[in-house]
Amino acid sequence: MAIDEIERNALVNTLITTLGEDPAATLMKTVWPQGTDNLATKDDLRKFATKDDLHNLATKDDLRKFATKDDLRALEERMRAYVDSAIARQTRTIMLTMAGFMTALMAPLYAGLLA
Repeated sequence: MAIDEIERNALVNTLITTLGEDPAATLMKTVWPQGTDNLATKDDLRKFATKDDLHNLATKDDLRKFATKDDLRALEERMRAYVDSAIARQTRTIMLTMAGFMTALMAPLYAGLLA
């Protein structure tokens, strides 16, 4: 059932008197001017789409494959643990390299001072 402009205008006026002007405007922005008769349905898609198009549409089973918030939290924890261990390993490597470099650099100096 399509709604004509007279019925739409009457609805707007009733909303303004009931809710006020701003809430009525907000509500009317969410209502389609042509009504829901013009929206595409699954049957419309089946009529006009090719088999390849229908094959590419997401189904409810596809949506179940997406990650949940718990999955993302677990991934975040694993990533934090990995980054923490990588930074610790990198810091140890740098410190040991610096200690070896300083030892190699200072050994001849100490040998010269002790001789």
